[in-house]
Amino acid sequence: MQRANVVNGGSGLPAWRLRLALGVAVLAGLLLMSKLFYVQVMQNNFLGDKAEVAHTLERSITPPRGTITDRHGVTLAGNRNLDRLYADPSNIREDEAGKIAEQLAHILKLPAAELEVKLRQDGQWVSLATRLTLQQSEAVRALDIYGLGLEPLPARVYPNGSLASHILGFANFENQGSYGVEGKYNEFLQGAPGKMRAEQDKSGNWLAIARQQIVPPESGADVQLTIDSTIQYYAEDELARTMKEQRAKGGTIIVLRPETGEVLAMASAPGYEPEKFNEQKDASRFVNPAISQLYEPGSTFKIITMATGLAEGVITPDTRINDRGYVNVDGYTVHNWDGRPHPNESMTEVLMNSANVGAAYVSTKVGKEAFYRRLRDFGLGSPTGIDLQGETDGMLILPTNPSWSPINLYTNGYGQGIGVTPMQLITAEAAVANGGLLMRPYVVSKIVRDGQVVRENKPTVVRRVLKPEVATTLKGMMQTVVEEGEYQVARLDGYTIGGKTGTSSIPSKTGGYDPKLTIASFVGYSPVKNPKFIVLVKIDQPRKSPWGSEVAAPAFKNLARRLYAYMNIPPDKRPNSGTRAP
Repeated sequence: MQRANVVNGGSGLPAWRLRLALGVAVLAGLLLMSKLFYVQVMQNNFLGDKAEVAHTLERSITPPRGTITDRHGVTLAGNRNLDRLYADPSNIREDEAGKIAEQLAHILKLPAAELEVKLRQDGQWVSLATRLTLQQSEAVRALDIYGLGLEPLPARVYPNGSLASHILGFANFENQGSYGVEGKYNEFLQGAPGKMRAEQDKSGNWLAIARQQIVPPESGADVQLTIDSTIQYYAEDELARTMKEQRAKGGTIIVLRPETGEVLAMASAPGYEPEKFNEQKDASRFVNPAISQLYEPGSTFKIITMATGLAEGVITPDTRINDRGYVNVDGYTVHNWDGRPHPNESMTEVLMNSANVGAAYVSTKVGKEAFYRRLRDFGLGSPTGIDLQGETDGMLILPTNPSWSPINLYTNGYGQGIGVTPMQLITAEAAVANGGLLMRPYVVSKIVRDGQVVRENKPTVVRRVLKPEVATTLKGMMQTVVEEGEYQVARLDGYTIGGKTGTSSIPSKTGGYDPKLTIASFVGYSPVKNPKFIVLVKIDQPRKSPWGSEVAAPAFKNLARRLYAYMNIPPDKRPNSGTRAP
């Protein structure tokens, strides 16, 4: 009998069945390998992305703002790290949110209800508070609450408190600049944010050993100012002293270099502390009065009026008039401030006596076309172009305006019916001090990024407004005003000073002028031949005395004495004596 074929000596299975079983096994193996390949290789990126999305967060990295320094490198605005408190609401138990909010409210001094709303919201990240103090951060850590985290962030600091606050402005909690240099130059100071994409643990803490993708932030550029922090302190100190003595409502002091337009100091009060901007309830405190607050300059404007007359050649210092103490025009009567007549009065004496009638004589002698053209040349009615936010145009009603009338030509001559900012007036009168050039004022000297100067401001001549010889003549007249007139209170032995006081009325809300309110002011520069500084002092609504000669001129004198010493300005005049007229 024929025996059946047997493989491997006796399995008992027919060969074809064995081959079929082997084929199925091989096919199953191939299918399994294919599936493993698909899962491990083809779907690797997809599954990896899904896992990463579930365990990572992408966050913006706040860059440190650039520093702001004075002309000597003294830091006026810098940075320090302060913690931000954040939470992962998905890790906060529903029944614990209220209790946690109460605990945090006690530490942060924030409403518990607001914190609870944030803790209950959807998502994995929410900011609860920024700029925590060291004590607050330590108190939060001591709570050891699952789902809360602290993150250090650069925060703006102003090491000198309120010093130069109107110049600096401030940076808010979002690292954005507002007002002043912080606002004007924000694009340079703020830098560029970075980005971090990294894994976190269940408490929301970054895992150092996890995969991270970091694009580092770009720090902001540094800004150096023309401001001298010492002179700024002197100006603010004298302003505060004068306001306290006079029980005044406010005031401004500006110190300028006439030949360049550099602002050495710009102080206004009341001010604020930039670091505590969020505590300031009156937002008007942030506005810089030196460049935005219009006022009638009064007799300090007579310098400009005299400049127009000298430039047009219609007067000389010795031109004389019979000042009766008043003049009638267009149904109005213009009076001298004291009502007194000044027979046979020279133009220099018009300034010494601060005579309104004499100033009106000059403006009418010049004529409306030439007078207003000259005022426009001096920059009146236009912004100065200073590199700060919020500058006001000024107010100058021209003859082409339907509201203009002939009386304007008279009253504008002695600084009434015209609106200027302190910066506009000092810039115009600096053109007299420096020999006839209108300079554009500026507060930023240069901007530096990574050691490279990316922008630099240079002295800019807007236009020539006076011939040098005309400016020299007027400077001599102004020196006589200080040395021989009733304003000798501004005089300092050993130094030549040119200047002019002003006492201007304040418009009433009901029309006309308030008889009880004034603005006392003084503009002066020194030394006369080659001025190193020009100062404007403006005191709003002084109560002890209304007069510029008794309020603003002494403040100028006190400040000038400190400037001579600090700036090492040698005396240019032999000491002498003098008395002040009543």
